[in-house]
Amino acid sequence: MTLKSKKRKPEAMKPDGKLVRTFILRFLAIIGGLILVTFIPGWDGFVHWYMTSLGVMVNALLHLLGEPKRLAGENVFSDAFNLELAPHCGALHVLQFFGATVLAFPASATQRIVGVLAGFSCIVLLNLLRLVTVYLAGAHWPARVQALHEELWPVLLIMGTVILCATWVGWVGGRRAR
Repeated sequence: MTLKSKKRKPEAMKPDGKLVRTFILRFLAIIGGLILVTFIPGWDGFVHWYMTSLGVMVNALLHLLGEPKRLAGENVFSDAFNLELAPHCGALHVLQFFGATVLAFPASATQRIVGVLAGFSCIVLLNLLRLVTVYLAGAHWPARVQALHEELWPVLLIMGTVILCATWVGWVGGRRAR
């Protein structure tokens, strides 16, 4: 007869009610602050710069794929399809969600900086993939572009962001437990 012990989580990994409440309150305050930032004069200028930058990157990726297209500001267009990048195409809301999660979670400044930089990079890359596939669908499979744009990709962006949040929390939590 052998006795097997149950693996126990290190104490630092067990959720503490006070820590959870603190995280939720911090998260709500930070996400509220990030939403308020969108009302600051100059925000529209930043969004225009960001969307134009996304347009340039989408255009470059489509060029690598050999797609015939033109770029005008934040719009990528061809004879087959026009991709107009509106502010909601920038994944800014999921970037805000991720940023609030990282900033609200108990971690060192270095861990937060690494988390924000790595997470934002991953989300922007995922969004670029979304924009390229929406363009390609519009140019080559127009009947599929609506479902891809409005149904599949929003879910994938949210899932990707939640997975990034969980990965970052696991990384930081695992480092704290050591």
